[in-house]
Amino acid sequence: MRDGPWLRGLRDGVPIALGYLPVGVTFGVVATQQGMSAMEATLTSIIVYSGAAQFMLVGLLAAGTPMALTVGLCLLLNARHALYGPAIAAYLPASPSRLSALAFGLTDEVFAVALGRLPAQPAAQRPLWLAGVEAMAYASWVGASAAGALAGDWIRSHLPLLAESLPIALSALFLVLLLPHAHAGRRGAILVTVGVAAAFALAQHAAPGLLLAAVLGALLAGIGEVRCARKSS
Repeated sequence: MRDGPWLRGLRDGVPIALGYLPVGVTFGVVATQQGMSAMEATLTSIIVYSGAAQFMLVGLLAAGTPMALTVGLCLLLNARHALYGPAIAAYLPASPSRLSALAFGLTDEVFAVALGRLPAQPAAQRPLWLAGVEAMAYASWVGASAAGALAGDWIRSHLPLLAESLPIALSALFLVLLLPHAHAGRRGAILVTVGVAAAFALAQHAAPGLLLAAVLGALLAGIGEVRCARKSS
């Protein structure tokens, strides 16, 4: 008996889920470390569902950044998804309402998996396949965030060195994600991102420089992914 598109999507989303588990736990721990309750941390993952934006949100709120500026920076960081959506929608024979629902689950990793496997799915089954991938990724992220938030006090009490090192997890994740793409076609974007961060750091404004570099890097990465998608289609 052949699997349906939903089950195939769930299965194809397992690698994403495995990658989300440690980062989601880290977010839950860091969020509670910065003053959020376990419920607030979990709701952030349920509603925002963006690792980079969530870590930025926690850091900005902990630093006392005005809410309007915090929301604006998080939206700007996620602006690359406005490029991801049309690239994926071109493969989906779905109604606008269904596309809107699928858009919520379109993370960087889901986009990467969909680029490679969505065109190979039968046209009529593509929305359900993508929904399966997104469901697996979303469940793992929310579940991991909740686990990290609930275990935060225990980790801080019994594993203090681990708790102190967790805030750098997102930077490490960005580096891991960046290195495989450091080839000739992406060097310009990488140099721009690193150059902006370095320039602000030398001017004694490291924090806003990192935020601006993160936004630029996200936008440039989104543009690069869409260009690759167009070339392969």
